[in-house]
Amino acid sequence: MEEERLARLEQEIEALKVRVAELEQPGPLAEPVRQTSTVTAPKRRPAFVKKEQPRGEKKQRTRDEWEHVVATVWLPRIAALFAAIGVVFLFSYASISGWINPATRIGSGVLIGLLLMGLGEFQYEKKRPDLGIGLVATGTIVSLAALFAGMALYQFYPPTLALLLELVVLFIAFGLMIWMRSQVLLILVSVTGFLLPFLQLADEPNIPLFLIYEVALFTALFGAALRLKAKQAFPVNWVFFTLAILYSSITLSFMTRTFLDELSVLLAAILGYVGAVYVGHQLRLNRNYPGYAAGAVALISLAVIDWQWGALVALGLAVLAYAITNYSKDLWHNAVGHAVVLYAITQIPYATIGLNEQFQPLLFAVFLIGLWFVNRQQMPYQRMTGLVLYAYFVFDQISQSGIYRAMSESFGLTVFALILATGALIYLLVKQHHEMVEKGTFQISLVVAAVGVLATYTLLVMELPFYDGLDDTNRSTTLSVAYMLLAFVLVTIGRIRNLSVWRLSGLLLLSVSAIKLLFFDLSFLTLVQKAFVFIGFAIVAFIISRTYFKKRKNS
Repeated sequence: MEEERLARLEQEIEALKVRVAELEQPGPLAEPVRQTSTVTAPKRRPAFVKKEQPRGEKKQRTRDEWEHVVATVWLPRIAALFAAIGVVFLFSYASISGWINPATRIGSGVLIGLLLMGLGEFQYEKKRPDLGIGLVATGTIVSLAALFAGMALYQFYPPTLALLLELVVLFIAFGLMIWMRSQVLLILVSVTGFLLPFLQLADEPNIPLFLIYEVALFTALFGAALRLKAKQAFPVNWVFFTLAILYSSITLSFMTRTFLDELSVLLAAILGYVGAVYVGHQLRLNRNYPGYAAGAVALISLAVIDWQWGALVALGLAVLAYAITNYSKDLWHNAVGHAVVLYAITQIPYATIGLNEQFQPLLFAVFLIGLWFVNRQQMPYQRMTGLVLYAYFVFDQISQSGIYRAMSESFGLTVFALILATGALIYLLVKQHHEMVEKGTFQISLVVAAVGVLATYTLLVMELPFYDGLDDTNRSTTLSVAYMLLAFVLVTIGRIRNLSVWRLSGLLLLSVSAIKLLFFDLSFLTLVQKAFVFIGFAIVAFIISRTYFKKRKNS
């Protein structure tokens, strides 16, 4: 055998020598002597070609694939929730029927839950991830429900021991979340934050302890969401945490509250706000909606408590919101701070510190001025928000003025606040005229300002010292004359500064005065008053018209 192989190799070497000699000689090449080799050549391996799927095209699943997804992915998840609810009902029925005593029911519930968690881990290791996740979630819910029932329903152990045992179960579940790297498990376990309040059937719910459990649960869930970059699970976790806080707030309104109860609700809401902002910022969400809504929940929890100096706590929350804005560079959190400042203004105990209630609209006016001119605390749509709040402020003070006049009390401080806010709005229109025209907000700002000027001016006239001593006809005459004078002033300012907006505003106010004279004053004024008012209107109109004729002649 070896001799045959050597002979074949010698023949091939000789053939190669002849080929090399022919290549070295110039001239036409001779036909190579082809030797037939008996050595089988290895098969040539195909070159590796990376297949790139075209972008924008998604492979459509077949019916069999959809059936497989439903059976192996969604069915275990649904089964996890239904199994947990079914176990709770089974234990309830067994208790009513007297089959098992409470101690056995609680112990077996915890044991079954832990066994399901272990079975879920085993199934995950056997490459059945969805089934394993469903079993772990079911076991976690059952174990926590059993421990909670042992404390709230049967008082087998004190609440502190129940909390420690629940934290042990949560620690095990947290480890499995990180190991399995499953967002679905985060969502399923977060359900316990919503289910457990409805199992709290004790006559006097322990709100602080329950909220400690909620904070511990969702600290673990938020931490797992941060570790796993779970952008889909994080908002769901926050929703269940919010439901728990709102449940606690509602419970406070139906029970004799203590300082510790109110403090626990407020602290849980603030911690939820900070946690939602931090996790959303670390996950780099385009819009951290859970963080914004968490700020609103913190404000709601602040409104639930009843503290004499709640305004100081609100200001502290506002400072926190502004600090969060500087940290996250997200201007929407300034909106949270602004809303809390407005709430703080309404919670100041003015009577306790010896201030008039009209200091509230004065502070509101100062806040509006800040919204228009303070650049550091900017937020999206801040200028339009200021206009809306100004319109609300004006109409609210119009309604309040009637109450004060019926009580024969002065409304002067509020009128001063209106003058400040209206003057600031007019200054804003003058200073940022071109910028607001480019952004398309000048027209609506002008309309709001016109209404505010008219309302402020009317209330200012009504607060004049001699106004209360007049009868109704003389009051109407005074307002008509005041409107004419204001129209003349506006047109004069427009002529001096060459601004058509001021001139048009004066002409519009003069038209309103004419309508008032014809359809209101004409019906009940005396002849002397009618003559005075109508002649005065004619004089003002002639003067204004004369300025326009003079302008046309000069041009």
